[in-house]
Amino acid sequence: MRIEKIETVQVAPRWGLLRVLTDDGAEGYGEYTLEGQLASAEAAAHELGEFFLGKDPSRVKALVRGCYDRSFYHGGAVYMSALGGIEMALWDLAGKAAGQPVHRLLGGRVRDRVKVYRWAGGNNNPPEAAAAEAAAVVAAGARTLKMNACPPLAAIDTYGGIQRAIDRLRAVREAVGWEVDIALDFHGRCNVPMARRLAKALEFGNPLFYEEPVRPDYNRWLPEIAAITHVPIATGERMCTVAEFSDVVAAKGAHILQPDIVHVGGISNTAEIGALAEANGIAIAPHCPLSPVAFMASLHVVAQCRAGWILEWAKGIHYNAAGATGDVDPWLRYVDERDWPLFEPDAEGHLPVPEAPGLGLRLNWAEVQKAARAGAAWSDETMYLPDGTLANW
Repeated sequence: MRIEKIETVQVAPRWGLLRVLTDDGAEGYGEYTLEGQLASAEAAAHELGEFFLGKDPSRVKALVRGCYDRSFYHGGAVYMSALGGIEMALWDLAGKAAGQPVHRLLGGRVRDRVKVYRWAGGNNNPPEAAAAEAAAVVAAGARTLKMNACPPLAAIDTYGGIQRAIDRLRAVREAVGWEVDIALDFHGRCNVPMARRLAKALEFGNPLFYEEPVRPDYNRWLPEIAAITHVPIATGERMCTVAEFSDVVAAKGAHILQPDIVHVGGISNTAEIGALAEANGIAIAPHCPLSPVAFMASLHVVAQCRAGWILEWAKGIHYNAAGATGDVDPWLRYVDERDWPLFEPDAEGHLPVPEAPGLGLRLNWAEVQKAARAGAAWSDETMYLPDGTLANW
């Protein structure tokens, strides 16, 4: 078996999907989505893809690590997302060739089901709107939610942003009750002083964790932030190598590692980060606001990792509706209808571990190609502080 072709497409809402074809007719799916920089990641996938053509796809680690090591300039979000998309497709091919799910190739599952959490609470909507959205998501079956913790804040906030964050969390907590877990995503919107204040100010809501209290540029401050609150600190969606996670763990800066399986270079690296979490008695909860392809790849990693306990699920998230028509759930629009039951959570908010070969997911590639003709138009949100400063959204 040899790799014959690597196809890429950009499709609504903002996804970069990839298919690796072999000379014997096999196909494997991957995802290279890099939010806001999709065209750059697609170009990199084609550039890196030249290295893989004509080679045996079963030698996943030799090919992927070899591509990385032969590139003098490697790492970074664009490079790793492109490489991650190809790597996922190679694992899909390997599982299909062996007749085994990917998690079994990684050592086998340690759990029978995986808990998922859903997005709720909008972006910067007012407390009553955030509460209504959260209540609706819970009514639809979610048992764990994540919401933005705060609006973009100045280095020292004097515009009422801290109080607005408190008011939104209080409204959402009152709407969903205390049996529903709520994680808070700071989204890197704070500098260090405001992250410290918020870490204490929001404890009243019993958050499940604080995500990315500061952006990764300031990871050296995470140990200080972690030391002032009993709420676990989570980070990782904008970290692109295993070494970056190793540095955070060595500094005791986080309790929950959140690699994005695309941005960190694929399944193998995510599994290595999971092993790092296991060895240090902390947790892994992959970041995954992406398509069902990246989600299923992440699910396989969580299933086989004892440090894995929960996974982000983008079903229902507001920007997934872009370009969708008809009655099909926008998140499932490219998934073969026969696989929709894989995404029906149980009463406690878990999804089953897939047992079909490879990633265990069938895409309707004809629908994907049809959507690719329209392309994907998505860009980072533009937000300003009250004084006119462009903010980190």
